[in-house]
Amino acid sequence: MINLTKDGGGLKLGLNLYRAPGGFVVAWAWYDLTEHEATIYRFRLRLHIKPRILWETKRFSVIDHYLHLHDLIIVGREELADLYRAEAQEIERMDAIAHIKP
Repeated sequence: MINLTKDGGGLKLGLNLYRAPGGFVVAWAWYDLTEHEATIYRFRLRLHIKPRILWETKRFSVIDHYLHLHDLIIVGREELADLYRAEAQEIERMDAIAHIKP
């Protein structure tokens, strides 16, 4: 699939073509379902000041990226059970000393 995107916009799966300041960029993006990993190969031809050909490869875990964007962490089941148990004990303790009973 060939996509004409804007500079700074999100990449779509397949071949992405867009114009960058002083040149153009060709980026190939795909997603590996088994590893939950995105891969981007980026080729940029810069034509101003010092003409250059720039090549970049980027791989990242989609799940880790999502967790990082939303400021989340992975918690194990044992730790979660301990947190639930501590919360239940705190609720019992606070209900015993509360003036207004629920």
